[in-house]
Amino acid sequence: MLKHEKAPEASIDLETAGKILENVFEKSQVEPNSVPLEVLTSYSSYRKERFALQRTALIVIMVLFLLLPMLFIAPSFTLEEPEDEYNSSPVYTVTVDNVLPIARVTASIDGHNVPVYEVDAHVYSIEPAINGRMTVTVTLFNQQTLTKYVDVGNVDTEAPVLVSNDSDNENIYLNLSDADSGINFDDIKAVDSKGNTIAPIYCDESVGRVGFTYPEDSMNVYISDYAGNTLQLVISVK
Repeated sequence: MLKHEKAPEASIDLETAGKILENVFEKSQVEPNSVPLEVLTSYSSYRKERFALQRTALIVIMVLFLLLPMLFIAPSFTLEEPEDEYNSSPVYTVTVDNVLPIARVTASIDGHNVPVYEVDAHVYSIEPAINGRMTVTVTLFNQQTLTKYVDVGNVDTEAPVLVSNDSDNENIYLNLSDADSGINFDDIKAVDSKGNTIAPIYCDESVGRVGFTYPEDSMNVYISDYAGNTLQLVISVK
């Protein structure tokens, strides 16, 4: 099979081309061109470069025009509160609905920064350690921002408190208080020096009172709230 090869392009230098052009003018009895061929060639190159520059500038302007609306797109996000009413470390979830890149997500309570973690694409978790009014701000790459507020009141980091105690001939009673999540009376227990678990013999949740039979030896009492904070007391027999 015969292969068709492209013929090489013919090229001549400017001096030869100028002489040919002069001969053409002379044969045609036309007044010779007063502008040198080198100038005409340079001007042609200049026009090509200028056209390429104009075309590039036009493309840039069109791209900027198309991107202009994106510079004014504001963030959109949802702020989901934790399901548990009280928690020692509640987690709030921020889901950003925009497809545009996110510059940052910040949160604060009363001027104190709150940790924010990226857990998935456009999904962030916030873990406040104190109660108060939390400010959550999402900023996109175009510097457009949106701020939302949520009242955080389910952070419980305080263990129950022993208010007082009293006893009778057989039992010792503990009067307890927990202002946040409340005392988990079902989880109250004591452990004696031999490692035996002892359940309370009396509970009154309405007044926060619990009672144990006098131990033969000392024992540790564990009192937890619904957020998992635990008060440990040592009861010793004198």
